[in-house]
Amino acid sequence: MSPTPRDVPAQVDSLPTPVIAAPTPVIATPPQAQAYVVSRPGAVTAYGHTLVPASFLANALGASVGQTAPGRFRIVWFEHEATIFPYQHGVLLDGKSVTLPALPQIINGELYIPWVPLAQWMGLKWTRVSPPTTPGKAEATTTFLLQYPAAFIEDVRSQVSSERTRVVLTLSNATRITASQSGVDTKFSLSAARRDDVPSLLNIGDYLMPRVVTQSGNWKASLSARTNYVAPVRWFTTGNPPRLVIDFQRLFEESSTRNVGGGLSLTRIRRGTSHGPVQMYLARIDPSDGWRLRVMPGGYSVMQRARPSKVARTNRALIGVNGGFFAPDGAAVGALLVNGEWLRLPWKARTAIAFRPDGQARIGNLQAQSSVAFGSGLQLPIRDLNGWPDSGTISVLTRRFGTYYKMRAGEMAVVVRRNVVQAKPGSGNAPIYPDGFTLVASGAARAWLDKIARGEKATLHTRAPGWDGFTNALGGGPRLVKNGGIEVTDVAEAFREDVRIGLGPRTALGLDKQGRYILLVVDGRQGFYSSGLTLRELAATMQKFGAVDALNLDGGGSTAMTVRGQVVNRPSDGEERSVASVLLVMR
Repeated sequence: MSPTPRDVPAQVDSLPTPVIAAPTPVIATPPQAQAYVVSRPGAVTAYGHTLVPASFLANALGASVGQTAPGRFRIVWFEHEATIFPYQHGVLLDGKSVTLPALPQIINGELYIPWVPLAQWMGLKWTRVSPPTTPGKAEATTTFLLQYPAAFIEDVRSQVSSERTRVVLTLSNATRITASQSGVDTKFSLSAARRDDVPSLLNIGDYLMPRVVTQSGNWKASLSARTNYVAPVRWFTTGNPPRLVIDFQRLFEESSTRNVGGGLSLTRIRRGTSHGPVQMYLARIDPSDGWRLRVMPGGYSVMQRARPSKVARTNRALIGVNGGFFAPDGAAVGALLVNGEWLRLPWKARTAIAFRPDGQARIGNLQAQSSVAFGSGLQLPIRDLNGWPDSGTISVLTRRFGTYYKMRAGEMAVVVRRNVVQAKPGSGNAPIYPDGFTLVASGAARAWLDKIARGEKATLHTRAPGWDGFTNALGGGPRLVKNGGIEVTDVAEAFREDVRIGLGPRTALGLDKQGRYILLVVDGRQGFYSSGLTLRELAATMQKFGAVDALNLDGGGSTAMTVRGQVVNRPSDGEERSVASVLLVMR
């Protein structure tokens, strides 16, 4: 049976500088070693017999101890294996039935075992230094003087896989091993001497574990390792030949949750992946508790940007994250609907999320139809709203663009105020009134504006078929999860390679089966702190967190989450980036 791996206890000395000790004299058999060892909790005296806690065998000797089934425990130390049954005299020691002189017991939730037969079975000699106290009562600590065989270190080697980096120390025989870990430093101590042909420095060259150092002198040896980032360490011993096996875990996940007020909590997640650590922040929001996700532009104009923390503080939002994509000029790219007002139209029917006033949300491919109807009966389709006009198209600019538009060569405009055409400038600055809009065209599209007369009625209409009742919307993409299954639409939605390919910081929003919101930000591009996720890893993560529908939002240097106006993640730019839109958690 394979031994049970276990964690390394806390606290360790710093990684030592490699030192090549003097050659060990040729000795056929390692000498006996001894050490004072403290058991915490201490031993129990029952009917004249000393019982020690199972944790003493693990911490003082390096044995693997674990419960394999109800009423059944296993202890493994190199080639030795014991099966213990609480409150039964019969045990199995290396497969042989043995009758214990006293019953193993569970005291304060821990297994206590008769020490004399176990020490004999493990080949140990011992002397109790601290005297026994009240019979049947566990002592706080008990000190033993242990005598046990030292060992030769015959070999040290490593093996790298997608799940872990394994270091194996081969010994001449079983001996006492202790381990400790503090941050990125791990140290194993044992009574041993390194053979002359065993290298002191083993270069592994791995992203997680670059090297290990083995030192020895005067029959005291250590194996020290410093990982590039904090990762769990599991270790165990095996027999035939005796070996210490150390696994530096590449794959892991640990989390901590804190209350941020208003019944909401924030979970910080640190995940180990094949490409390094990933740091994430997760918030779950229930609209049935009165919480809403509000879409907020970076400023009044679509050309303005602001930091999410500033927008959150201004609106007294509890939590805020960056929103949709934006162009280099600052204009939002994709749908932007705020309190029933369209600021930007959907882009290429990419995935968006929309919200009703009651908190109900929907993720899907959002399309909008926008047109201007004139009193003459002419109706012009609009391809762009509040973006820089393109040649050959008709664009509509509202006051969300600015107070005027500076016309370029070949362009003409139609200025509308209070639903009446006011002017048709062909150069200079075309005004944009707060109670109106301005159409701009160039190239072949100019002919349509030529047909419009001053004083004519003009009305702008924009609607999203199938999305009636949704008053706020934010364009993003690609889709990550649909109906509970992973469905990444990065190619279908024609995203650029900088979004589609590779690792990076990410921001995502999802909905669970109950319609609750799942907000996630992922730090990236920061080496041994957080490497980031691919889109498909992001989709799998959102699915794992319960999203039945989810979409990607702007990421990279834009990724940021604020709580009470303070940034909680580490933006990859080194500071928070100003963005075109923000999602706010508010009541």
